[in-house]
Amino acid sequence: MALFTLRKYPVTAKYEAEQEDIKTNYQRFIAYTHSDELKRIKELEILINTSDFKKKVETLKKERFKDTAAYRQLKKYHTQKKSSELKRYFKYQASGMAQKVEEIAKSDKLKELADLNEYIRSSEFNSAKQQKGFKKTEAFQKLKRHKALKKDKDIKLYNKQVNSSNYKNYQHIHNSERLKQFHELEKEVSAEKFIAFKKEMEDKKRFQKSEEYSLIQEYQKLLKSPDYNWYLKTEKRNNFGDIAQWELCFDDNFETKQLNKEKWITAYYWGKALLNKTYVLDNERQFFKDTNICINGGGAQISTKNEKVAGLAWTTQHGFVPKEFDFTSGLISTGQSHRQLYGKFEAKVKVNQVQPVQHAFWMVGEKMAPQIDIFRFEDANAKSFTAGTQLLNGKGAERISKTVTGASFDKGYYIYSLEWTQDRISWFINGVKVNEQTQNIPSSPMYIVFSSHLTEDVEQLKDDPSMTLEWVRCYRIKN
Repeated sequence: MALFTLRKYPVTAKYEAEQEDIKTNYQRFIAYTHSDELKRIKELEILINTSDFKKKVETLKKERFKDTAAYRQLKKYHTQKKSSELKRYFKYQASGMAQKVEEIAKSDKLKELADLNEYIRSSEFNSAKQQKGFKKTEAFQKLKRHKALKKDKDIKLYNKQVNSSNYKNYQHIHNSERLKQFHELEKEVSAEKFIAFKKEMEDKKRFQKSEEYSLIQEYQKLLKSPDYNWYLKTEKRNNFGDIAQWELCFDDNFETKQLNKEKWITAYYWGKALLNKTYVLDNERQFFKDTNICINGGGAQISTKNEKVAGLAWTTQHGFVPKEFDFTSGLISTGQSHRQLYGKFEAKVKVNQVQPVQHAFWMVGEKMAPQIDIFRFEDANAKSFTAGTQLLNGKGAERISKTVTGASFDKGYYIYSLEWTQDRISWFINGVKVNEQTQNIPSSPMYIVFSSHLTEDVEQLKDDPSMTLEWVRCYRIKN
């Protein structure tokens, strides 16, 4: 049996607090990894860095109304509106003169005058005018009417206007393609959509009012989020160690007032499975009783007592036989509730060692070997324990173990851990590796056991040996 001596272990409370902080931070890290906030940051980061988005921002910052096609249309409209021909057209139209001329043109007087003009120039009129008594003829009345119409103010107005340059300009512009295009431009630049666009483009705070600006502001604000900055620093440090690979699959903090019988049995597995009874091995001097397991809401204590009791012992020759015992103790195991192949197993334990009582935290499967001892206190005090495996080599049980020292383990709680993989088994105290095996690695599922035993004859225990568990946890590798 080799001696494995090492430096002093970290203070349990400090180590445990650090581990809890790491777990808490890891849970927070994982939660934030899947958070809506981080998802939004990544969405905005992708969007804001696209070429289309950058191009749009550049346009919003630099483009002005005078750079747009709308501006060119408005300029074209104003140029046409200022032309002398259109100005004269609209002024003439606004005066009502064009409408008046059109009304006269459609009047009976103008038609009558036209008919009379034609009659006066006719040979019929000339012949009638040469005859005696002309003034009494119808031809004379027509001449008289002709003269009257020529002096009519409407006829005179009409004749004056149709020969004027303003009316001729009006006639040239009216119903022209040029006027049609002007009205189309006027309709375009007077539309609410056009006016709103012009107002937006001329707004000096146009970019600040844009959706793109809002998205950039949202992104920059999120980048200042305390949670996001914590996430970035944590991701960079990446100090979670191997916690990310472990998944909790069994635990008990013993916070109730009674032992959880759905998790624990209080005797060797095969006694419960086959007989529903408690037994001990032939070389054991104690018998297991449930009353030796005390749950006070803050831990589970297994006590060994000077107490006479009758029970069953297993012998290879006679099987189960009745036996009288002078001592009682306790055992709890997950034989009926939880077994696993490989993983991490740990417990926070304090021992009160009294020789020859043995306190053990061990693992076993369907057979009594192979067996893994996470710790086994056997010496006169609690300044050392053995950690290793027990195998069957054909001749009997063979222990491959190391003696671990470095602390007075009865002075307080220590966290004892075992990491078991296909290739190796490693033992730890408060995170410090104290033993490792890479050969003869068990490869079948096991359950965990906590027990206190006596295998040597003694008249009476001088003190009250006990083993107190604050919590127990089992992990398996994720996926």
